[in-house]
Amino acid sequence: MYGVANLSVIPMRAEPSEKAEMVSQLLFGDAYSIVDETNDRYKIHTCDCGYEGWIDKKQHNPLHELDVEDYLNAPKYVVKDYLFFIKTFETNVTFPIFIGSSFPFPKDGILIMGDSIFMINIQQEQELSLVDGYSENQLRLLQFASSYLQSPYLWGGRTPAGIDCSGFSQIVYKSIGISLPRDASQQVNCGEVVDFVQEAKAGDLAFFQNEEGRIVHVGIVCGGNKIIHSSGRVRIDTLDSTGIFNGDTKKYSHNLRVIKRLIDL
Repeated sequence: MYGVANLSVIPMRAEPSEKAEMVSQLLFGDAYSIVDETNDRYKIHTCDCGYEGWIDKKQHNPLHELDVEDYLNAPKYVVKDYLFFIKTFETNVTFPIFIGSSFPFPKDGILIMGDSIFMINIQQEQELSLVDGYSENQLRLLQFASSYLQSPYLWGGRTPAGIDCSGFSQIVYKSIGISLPRDASQQVNCGEVVDFVQEAKAGDLAFFQNEEGRIVHVGIVCGGNKIIHSSGRVRIDTLDSTGIFNGDTKKYSHNLRVIKRLIDL
């Protein structure tokens, strides 16, 4: 069995209970398979990064098996506005979806996702102004990342209403067509090692460890010894060979482990 999120956001929980820890969120258009169930919950496996968690059966929208391959392979539109308004076809109700949501390009303004039909008007994307020394991917990534500034930190979150560090890096890379795993401890296995912090470029991922050596944090290098990351809120701080120097507390908040490069410069 498969499904696709037809709501703006759906919490994924560690256990089959609404009181359990939220480990991630589905955004509108995210597809998943069902791997287990209880009376009122489905355990799902996300199709994009293979992350697992439990959702409420009342929030399940079936995606018919004959349509799964076409849905997954269809070119996707990624929402780049903070909020993007769409309309249900049958009830004519307008509701917002978040930046970072993605779905197949509508045909004549109509999007069919499983049992749900929506009316969607996609505006033409503004032309990107190029900057010397930055590739198009770097500029698109940094522009998208800056849209989340001041978003509060939320464990398991993936929206500007609340987002964690690895959810932030995952969504930002999604905006340029690169799929990352969900957690920082998984993302660190992607890309090529940058040997020295002085060689880091805008768009590189920087990973940070705790005292036991476990990867516990990730952020996106902005260039100019700066990093954008979710810690308390999405913010920009200073990055050096020691780690992240917090501009508010005037102290180091995270210890640098490694920097990885995932995009061509």
